[in-house]
Amino acid sequence: MKTALSEYAFNKLEIRILRELARGERSLPQIEEALSIKPSLLSYDLRKLLNRGIIRVNEKGSRKYVRFNDSKHASLLRDLFLVYDHVDWQNILAGKAMEILFQTLVDSGKNLRNFPKATLWRYLRTLKAHGILIQEKAEYKISPRFSKLVNFLDEYQRFFVDKLIGSVSENAVVLWQQDMEFLARAPKNVKTVPGDFLKTATSMFPGFGIPIFSEFDIYFYSKKKKNIRTEDAVIHTLLIEPNNVRYTIYALLLLKKNEERIDKQYLTREAEKFGQGRQVNEMLQFLRTRTPSKGLALPTWQEFEARAREYGVIE
Repeated sequence: MKTALSEYAFNKLEIRILRELARGERSLPQIEEALSIKPSLLSYDLRKLLNRGIIRVNEKGSRKYVRFNDSKHASLLRDLFLVYDHVDWQNILAGKAMEILFQTLVDSGKNLRNFPKATLWRYLRTLKAHGILIQEKAEYKISPRFSKLVNFLDEYQRFFVDKLIGSVSENAVVLWQQDMEFLARAPKNVKTVPGDFLKTATSMFPGFGIPIFSEFDIYFYSKKKKNIRTEDAVIHTLLIEPNNVRYTIYALLLLKKNEERIDKQYLTREAEKFGQGRQVNEMLQFLRTRTPSKGLALPTWQEFEARAREYGVIE
C-alpha cells in the first residue's frame, strides 16, 4: 500500500548517486562512469531527486553538472554521508527503511505493527546491526550517535509537508502537524484541492446549521482518513489554536448541536491521539454540569450560553 512517505523513499541507486555527489559536483558522464549506469536510468533517478529538493542541475557549456542543493534537508543529508562515510547507506536507507525510521521518531516504533512482519523484521535487523536503532523493551529509538540522521529526517519531513501544503495554495499555512497528518488553513478561493485534503473544523459548521463563516477554509491532510466525522471536526477545531477559549467555544457549540449523535467513546479515544484528551473530557463534563474546570481553556456557562443562543444552538 502506498503511504504518504513512500514517494519520498530512496532506492539503492539514488543513494549511490548521492554518495558520489557528496564528494563534490559531477557531470552526467562522470556519474555514469563512476557508477556504471545508463544515461536513461540516471536521468530517471535525477528527476526524482530534483523533485525532492535534494539536488540541483547546472549547465556549463554543452554539459550538465549535478550537485547537492543548498536546502537544509539536502545539506544535512550530504553531511550524513560524509561524516558516516563508512556506513552502508544504500542498504540501510533504501526501500521501507525511511518509513520505519520516521515512525520510530513519531512514537518510538509503537505502530510498526502496521508493516508486514517479514519486511519489518528484515529492516529492523539491519538497522539494529548497524547500531542505528536501539531497542528498549518494546520501544525503538535512533541512537544518539546518529543525531545527524535525526536532524535530516526532521527537515526532510518538513520539506515535503511544505510541498504538500503548497499544492493547495501558495498562501496556505500549516496550523498543526503530527507525523504526516496535519491541519492547514487556505483561502476560500482555492479551486482544486487534492483528494487527501479533507475540509474540517469550523469550515464544516455551516453544514451543521451553525452560521460561522470565514475567508479561510480548514483542511485535514491524511492518507488514512477518507471522511471527517463530527467528532473529528470537534477535535480539529481545538487544534486550530490549542488553549484558546474562542475555539473551545466553537467546539462546544458543535458538541451541543450534535449531543444526541456524538459517539463519546470514539471522541475521547481520538482526542487522546491528538493530545486533547483532558480538554475534551472536561468539555463533556462542562456541558453536563455547566461548571468549567480550572486551568483549562473553558468559558463560563454564561459566556457559552450567550454564544449558543447567538448561533441558534439553543433557544
